[in-house]
Amino acid sequence: MEKDLSRNIRVLQGCVAVLFLSTALLVVNGLHPLLPAQNFKVINAERINIREGNGVLKAALSNAAGFSEGQRAAGAKFSGLMFYNEEGQETGGLTFRGKAIPGGQDSDVTLSFDQYRQDQNVYLHHEEFKDPKGTRIDDGLTINARPDWTGVKQEYAIYRELKNLPQAEQDKVRLQSLQVGKISSSRLFLGVSRGVNAGVPYDYTGLFIKNKWGRNAIRIYVDNQNKPHFEVYDELGKARLYDLKLPPAGEAPSQKPQPGAPKSG
Repeated sequence: MEKDLSRNIRVLQGCVAVLFLSTALLVVNGLHPLLPAQNFKVINAERINIREGNGVLKAALSNAAGFSEGQRAAGAKFSGLMFYNEEGQETGGLTFRGKAIPGGQDSDVTLSFDQYRQDQNVYLHHEEFKDPKGTRIDDGLTINARPDWTGVKQEYAIYRELKNLPQAEQDKVRLQSLQVGKISSSRLFLGVSRGVNAGVPYDYTGLFIKNKWGRNAIRIYVDNQNKPHFEVYDELGKARLYDLKLPPAGEAPSQKPQPGAPKSG
């Protein structure tokens, strides 16, 4: 029995020695990597995280399921590359999604840049949606203006309120909220918007600028008939203060002020 006890002690001593050496190698490798960089031909993964030494998430390459966590609610449809700031807060990324739907497709690709602790402010995008009712394809640069992140709770409370109001009341509350800067506003789109709406094809290429209230301010574009337009609107985006009228093709331009244009002087 004494021999068995001695043998067991030696086995335990050997195990402790192996564990000590393994731990020491792991510590040394953590401080000064002993292994050379590894090369792989194929890596299958659902998500790859890039973190700082202190563990803060800085970037993530992920499938859709991998983005259904943290700040984002479950059910994300897009996949791609997302970036995060020093606090681990989402700050923009390159995302993709798309699938066939009855009568067409629903797809978009977006490179977005987020406001601090807010949603996207600047984004390059291709968006397309087609179903039996029509088609919409937008390609371009969009710029939004958003409230400071400290007002996000109030901002989204207003959005929830708007959903429960009649359309006329929605427009009134939305305008009032925009006038005091409580909700987000689309300020600029530069690109191409085309498709079919109610059976009528449209194709606009140009610069579309909106004021702080999200109303049309200046529109410079070429329409579906290859006709250029230059329009200036009032602060509510309804009345045209200036509308450049070009003569029909083949007709000499008039030297008189165009209808709707301000007189010089």
